[in-house]
Amino acid sequence: MKHFIAIIFLFTLSQNVFAQDMESITKDLKCFDMKAFYELYLLVSSRGSGEYEMLAEWSQNVTSDQHIRKRYTFEGGFQYVIILSTETGVDGTGIEIRNNRGEKIDYIYKIDELDNNIINFFFTPPLDDVYSIYFRTVNSHKASTCMFMAILKGEEGDY
Repeated sequence: MKHFIAIIFLFTLSQNVFAQDMESITKDLKCFDMKAFYELYLLVSSRGSGEYEMLAEWSQNVTSDQHIRKRYTFEGGFQYVIILSTETGVDGTGIEIRNNRGEKIDYIYKIDELDNNIINFFFTPPLDDVYSIYFRTVNSHKASTCMFMAILKGEEGDY
């Protein structure tokens, strides 16, 4: 039994994409960086007055070669805000959205910009579906970086 658990642990440790179904998770904070936390909550609080509802928020330590995948069901026609915030000084950040069939629907990345540690991404899905959201941070200055992520849901309408 111990040998089986060790094999499973090594297999999951070697994966570069970490996936999680977000239907049941609303808050999962695994790391803390004061600057990244402040930037995230500055963006979240500015959206709060605009009739946005916080659906989920996470933080996780990541290395530059990791893509973090979160799966979430979005309703077509509603505007969502997907936020990524990390410490200053990173080389780049990115968010990519794929539908349930794996087709790339939308993406954004920031490299060599003053605010490349923050992405405030507006997304209106074309139809109801389970979407995979990939988050990435590249930081050549540190072995790992604390990354905060959040999803907020807005109102239905034409955007």
